[in-house]
Amino acid sequence: MVRVVNSFPSISFSGQLRPSQAEVVEIAQSQLRAGDKKLYVNAPPGSGKTVTGLYLWAELIKRPAVVLSPNSAIQSQWLARTDLFTVDGEVVPDNLLSMNPKKPALFTSLTYQSLTLPSRGGEELVKLARELWVESLMLKEQAHNAEEAWQWIEDLAKQNPDYYDQRIAFYGKKMRDVITQSDEALSTLHSSALENLELLKQVGVGLVILDECHHLVGHWGRILNSIQHHLDDPVIIGLTATPPTEDEQKNDDWETYTQLLGDIDFETPIPAVVKDGFMAPYKDLCYFVRPTSEELEFISGTSDHMQALLHELDNVAEGEDRMSLVDWTYKCLDEQLLPHGPAKNWAEFAHRTPSYSSAARVFLAEHDRDVPAGVPEVTNALRMIYHDLLSYSIPTVDRYVRLYLMKSSDAANHDLADRVKRQLRLLGVQITETGNQLCASPVNRVLAYSQSKANALVPILSREREVLGDSIRAVVVCDFEKTSAISAEVSHILDNEVGGAIAAFKTLIRDVETDELDPVLVTGQTVLVDDDLFLVFHEAASQWLQENDYEVELGWGEMEGYRLLKAKGSDWVPRVYVEMITDLFLKGYTRCLVGTRGLLGEGWDANKINVLVDLTTVTTSMSVNQLRGRSMRLDPHVKQKLANNWDVVCIAPEFLKGLSDYKRFCKKHTRIYGVTDDGMVEKGVAHVHPAFTEIKPKGIEQTTAILNDDMLSRAGDRKKNYQLWAIGKPFKSVAAKSVTVSATKTPLSMGFPPFSGQDVAWTSESFTLQVAEAVLCALRDTELIPFGNWLKLRDQLHISKQAGGYVRVFLEEAEDEEREVFTTAMSEIFSPPEKPRYLIERFVDMKKFSTKVRHPWFASVLPN
Repeated sequence: MVRVVNSFPSISFSGQLRPSQAEVVEIAQSQLRAGDKKLYVNAPPGSGKTVTGLYLWAELIKRPAVVLSPNSAIQSQWLARTDLFTVDGEVVPDNLLSMNPKKPALFTSLTYQSLTLPSRGGEELVKLARELWVESLMLKEQAHNAEEAWQWIEDLAKQNPDYYDQRIAFYGKKMRDVITQSDEALSTLHSSALENLELLKQVGVGLVILDECHHLVGHWGRILNSIQHHLDDPVIIGLTATPPTEDEQKNDDWETYTQLLGDIDFETPIPAVVKDGFMAPYKDLCYFVRPTSEELEFISGTSDHMQALLHELDNVAEGEDRMSLVDWTYKCLDEQLLPHGPAKNWAEFAHRTPSYSSAARVFLAEHDRDVPAGVPEVTNALRMIYHDLLSYSIPTVDRYVRLYLMKSSDAANHDLADRVKRQLRLLGVQITETGNQLCASPVNRVLAYSQSKANALVPILSREREVLGDSIRAVVVCDFEKTSAISAEVSHILDNEVGGAIAAFKTLIRDVETDELDPVLVTGQTVLVDDDLFLVFHEAASQWLQENDYEVELGWGEMEGYRLLKAKGSDWVPRVYVEMITDLFLKGYTRCLVGTRGLLGEGWDANKINVLVDLTTVTTSMSVNQLRGRSMRLDPHVKQKLANNWDVVCIAPEFLKGLSDYKRFCKKHTRIYGVTDDGMVEKGVAHVHPAFTEIKPKGIEQTTAILNDDMLSRAGDRKKNYQLWAIGKPFKSVAAKSVTVSATKTPLSMGFPPFSGQDVAWTSESFTLQVAEAVLCALRDTELIPFGNWLKLRDQLHISKQAGGYVRVFLEEAEDEEREVFTTAMSEIFSPPEKPRYLIERFVDMKKFSTKVRHPWFASVLPN
């Protein structure tokens, strides 16, 4: 029976709102007064979004509410947090709360699935799916008319019913997506979901809270867009730590998402919450490994074959009827060839072929060929973009294959084109009729899931245990438990465990040091326990199940070095055993959990985590920040908690694609802020170490061991890394571009500043400061900055030293245009000269050159 709410009780928050939470409440009040019933909040994990949502319900909106979450773990957290609220000074009565969609209450917590479950189909959907299938066959010219298409489908249903059912399901889903974007979206729902929705309407729901609302780009969002109208336009609150971005979504889905939630109304960056003391600070670290010998052999072979193929394209054998890649590229640029004829001019050609027109020029330069007359020269900036062989070769080869080899009348050229296509697929590039696109690369996979990555867990966790002792709480997160999706090209190198959670777990228990952590593996299917721990674990687990009224019978399978947990009982489901193992982890029965991001990611909460090792391949903003958020929860028992977040990167820079895992690492850190050696908060890979750039770490081939030692050393500097965050101290929440300068010379080798009275030697900081001041003077004199501003800007110069001999320089306070021109100028000063106005060549007979001329007086006072 539905409990209709006639009046709203007096519900109060027993705590005190954080400043950011209070700001959200103020924004909500203002928007509601203005008639805006949508609030979209982006705040980090652990910043108090759940309490904020409950506060808005209890003390501002005061209407029956439903909160929707992506899984049962988050669903239950909402009701758990009501312990911070009271009704007339007493705890919130159970009859005001519900997690049962069939019995909604004043505050009902449900999963998205309970309201968006689609129907199984029915005759009408099958009919629509078949009609769409017919249209598709005709559009792709696989059938001349509708009758022929219908007959083909009928024959398929009789001859191959399994494949027929697959295609009907495929087109059925497409039709359901079309319908959910229309006014008939609710007609696609299962009867149970429709019943749940009607019960919420009867209870008078006036507030819908959409937790982890980034999940609403797709089916859930399309349905909820219709649900809000069905519920008579309630207040909508969207909460997320990882908002989706438009460039990663389909146009229709993004439009639906923005219709549902609107623009972000309040946003709090992670560093601000950390500095305010409401999230735990962290330090990003990384560890480099090389592929195993077997993996390296495969990578080397693939690289060699590609190099040989490029050599073949560049060199035409005697009697072969084709132009070389170099000659055809020159011809293509010279004549500005497009698929249907030459371009009118270079501007049109560059506009129509932005990647090719740039890469082809670098390609010619790398082959010591000048560009044709009228074609722009290669600049340093262009070389920075197309910095390695594949970056400038792939666009060039792609066009050569599609527009020359494939259109040739010579069958030998067609065979060559096919060989090029096959070889490029191994490197993750697929040439199609219209261009090239990324595809799964066996080389990328070998590097991403190298056995060496699991082996790196030993030095990392051994060092962390040395520093933290028994207080260590480490979590190792992988993409999967094990995989069956091993491509034929690498099946002899990677087995179905490599790169997965099981391989990581086995590596830990085989080493004496890391075995002391008593590791436990937990995935959606499997629980493995270190054999040293299993008796204690069995007793603790049995007690936990009994205390929480779960009827489960624990059993064990004996394996080499570990035990497989075999449990019986209807209560034994992932939600229960993840909660149980998490509790045992927090109490220290195990000090290392190994799992998958699907289970230990979004919604999972373990506030004692102080070491996170990320072995996943995720790079999207949503996934990266959700994963990192697991270690940033405050621990009430550790006043100065700091989490070390580790990435393990596999590199083989001497081979093609050998830095693909490093590039993935760089992309991941474009989503992450971190604290640097000089106490700045920086976004991008350089906050891990200033030697890292977006291309590759400088001198990585020679410095891997040094960098790894440095990272292991930093892992022990927990107090220092905590202090770098300056928690509780005032800070400027302003974004600014900076330039990092490599000062490789020691101060003693840099000499002294010129002119009298300067008896203090140059340091990297003082020298950089003088250069920065000179640049400001030059910008003033050339009127690139206002004359009256330069003294103020000089006072805003920030110079700080970082590890490894690097110096950071930027303007603390300035207009965006002033910052831009200053950082550009500083970058140019410390970069190779590009297109110098004058280049004077001078020949000198050194034998006749006097000592005074060779060593003028001012040479001794200037830096070397």
